[in-house]
Amino acid sequence: MAKITVIGSFVMDSVATMDEFPKAGQTIIGKTLGLYPGGKGANQCVTIARLGGDVEMIGMLGRDGNGETFRKIFKEENICIDRVFDCDEPTAMAQIQLNSHGENRICVIPSANHIFSLKEVEMVKEVIKNTSLVVLQLELTMEVTEALINVCFEYGVPVILNPAPAVKLSKELLSKVTYLTPNETEMEILSGLPTNTDEEVFKAADSLLDIGVKTIVATLGKRGALIATKEKKEIISGYTVKAVDTVAAGDSFNGALAKCLMDGKTLEESVKYANAVGALTVTKKGAIPSLPYKKDVEEFIKNN
Repeated sequence: MAKITVIGSFVMDSVATMDEFPKAGQTIIGKTLGLYPGGKGANQCVTIARLGGDVEMIGMLGRDGNGETFRKIFKEENICIDRVFDCDEPTAMAQIQLNSHGENRICVIPSANHIFSLKEVEMVKEVIKNTSLVVLQLELTMEVTEALINVCFEYGVPVILNPAPAVKLSKELLSKVTYLTPNETEMEILSGLPTNTDEEVFKAADSLLDIGVKTIVATLGKRGALIATKEKKEIISGYTVKAVDTVAAGDSFNGALAKCLMDGKTLEESVKYANAVGALTVTKKGAIPSLPYKKDVEEFIKNN
């Protein structure tokens, strides 16, 4: 069994670039259009593999060309996909707009991701029981995500939950999460509190810790990332780079965090490394194509 198990989404990204986003009702002329494999689960899994981690992917693909593309990629990355199921629905797709400032707007069509059901949860229980860490997101159905967290909790397996796309989650569910990894917007939705300043971020983190979340690692964009536990709160500075495409930055951060924690690094060391991985990711276009390898990260850290 793999040391880390990522259970989540595959999404083929259709990415359009433009100078500025169109306003409502406006038509503009864009620059480029590309098709890139991604999805939060897939991105996180490939990141872990490229950083040298022992990882398995669990999810659902359509029986289509995009599904075949993902299977080929994961085979090339030497990632176990024995429990990646398939269905008659199309592989999930996303429509992504990128402007010249590196900002993005994303609409995901879940398709096959939402076919993953409680039946598949039952089929992967043994895998969960025998792994050291499970990484989850919110691109499968909420029913499935809740069931997976409950299985992890039952078996005493730590969970990293990347709560994206963000929705309100119950106190009971959050209390079973070991590491919660929201960005600022997601933390605002989860806590119901503003997160515009460091002080507000600390208060929002406190409210989530009071619910029972063990550890919060919140990405704060250029400011870096917040570490928050009952014992301490600290912002770990990030890296300054020229952003080309911010898609998958949070996913690569989560993958790096998982890999470092399983390597026995401290939370602070893990977040510093994850900041570097996230920074490198935004310097290239696409999701999976932008994910860095271990040697690239080491070189980046050495030079920065």
